Formats: sequence, structure tokens, C-alpha cells
Amino acid sequence: MKKKKSRFSVNYILIGILVVLLVFLKRMDDRISELEKGETVVEKVELKKEKKAPKLTPIVSPSTLRGTIGIIIDDFGYRNDNVSDGFLNLDVPLTYAVIPGHEYSKSFGEKAVDRGFEVIVHMPFENLANKGGEESFVLSTSMDNETIQERVQAALDEIPSAIGMNNHQGSKASADQHVMSNVARVLKKRNLFFVDSRTTAETVAESTMDVYKVPTTRRNIFLDNEDDEGKIHAQLIKLVEKSEELGAAVGIGHVKPKTLKILKKYIPALQKKGYKFEFVSKMLH
Repeated sequence: MKKKKSRFSVNYILIGILVVLLVFLKRMDDRISELEKGETVVEKVELKKEKKAPKLTPIVSPSTLRGTIGIIIDDFGYRNDNVSDGFLNLDVPLTYAVIPGHEYSKSFGEKAVDRGFEVIVHMPFENLANKGGEESFVLSTSMDNETIQERVQAALDEIPSAIGMNNHQGSKASADQHVMSNVARVLKKRNLFFVDSRTTAETVAESTMDVYKVPTTRRNIFLDNEDDEGKIHAQLIKLVEKSEELGAAVGIGHVKPKTLKILKKYIPALQKKGYKFEFVSKMLH
């Protein structure tokens, strides 16, 4: 009997220990579950925090481009002085048009290119007012194909730094399909471009270049038909407004002291306002 009681006692003790172990394990399991839930909640909170995190500060971009402006300065070749040198000291992409047949035509073209500017030939065209000048180069409506092409080639050979051409005067010749077709043929062979100065509303220059697939564009504003600082500035503002309206615009000025003064004074301010000055060769169609 005593042995049986001892066995029962041992069994009860073992059962008690087992119960205690089971209870302990259950509590541990509950504790682990609570911890896992807590971690899940923390993860969710952290994910929410990540979603609500502020965006990175965007990189500050330069001023929004408001318009692209190309400026051609005509009539280089006549002079070699502080005015022509002044244009070479402007720190902005400008296109300089050189008239063939003058003392400084070739040398100025070379200097301008060396200083980083773009050079084109300012080709003399017959005008309705019968104004003289550059008689050995002027293109006339009475000339045959060969003569016109020879004169265009001679002008380009004299100013080899030129990468294009625009017309000097030409209210008569630029309205003549015969003249413009022959100009286009030479430019096409040489892979050069043409800018229509638009000295007459009757011009066919731009449309003819399109037919011959010669890169081209047109003048939108003349800057200095009147040699007055206030009026030159007013024309520059018109050019700026036109560039904003169209996206890009071309202005033509001349080698004049007042034109130089206005450009030197106002171009830096216009650049800061978001207007880009560009070589005309990059504004063609």
C-alpha cells in the first residue's frame, strides 16, 4: 500500500509539474504573439510615416526661357575702328553680316570668327531706289543665270569665313524669282543658309529657299532704321516681345555707335529676365 501511495504521489507531482510547464509555455506563447503584434503595429506606423515624409526640395532651375532672339548686325567691311571692335567685345552670340568688296571685308570676317562670332555675307541686291554701291557684286534682275551665280560665288570666296548670306537692300531683286533661284542654287551646293532681310513685302527670298531646301529664316524687326537711342531701344523691346510671342525672332541692326551702346546696355538685363540670344544659324527652318 505504501508503494502504491508513493507512486500516486510521484505521479501527482509529475502531473503538477507538467501542468505548470504547460501554463508557462502558454503564457510565453501569448507573450510572443503580443510582441509580434506590437512589431507589426510599429512597422505599419513606420510605413505610414514613410508615406507622409516630405518630398525632397527640388533643384532650382534657371529662369524659364521666355524667348529666343537672333540679332544680325549688317554692313561690316566699311570700317575698322572702335565701333567695329566694340561689337567684337560684346559677350553674346551675334551674327555679323559683311559686305563684300571693301577694304576690311575679309579681315573683319576672320577677326569675328576668331572671337567666336558667326559671319555671313551681306550680299548687295538691286533696289527700287537705284542706290549705288558694290557695283561689282550687286545682283540685278537683268542678269543671266551665269552672272548671278558667278557673283554669289565671288562674294563667298572673298569672305570664306561666312556660313550663310542675307540681302543688302534688294527691294527689287529679292522680289524676283529668277534672281533668288540662282542664289539658292549656289547656296545649296555650298551647304549654306539664307536670311531674308525682308526689305520689301513682295519678297520671294524665303519661299524660294524653301523650294530649294536651303535652310532659311526671316527678319522680324529692324532695330535702327532711325539713328536715335530711344527709338533703337524701343525697337529692341519690340523684338523681345516678338520673341515671346513666336518663341523666336530675328532682328537686324547696323554697325552704328548708338546701336552698339543700346545692345551693350540692355542685353545682359534681358538675359537675366529669361531671354536667350542665339546665333541665327540655330534658328533656321
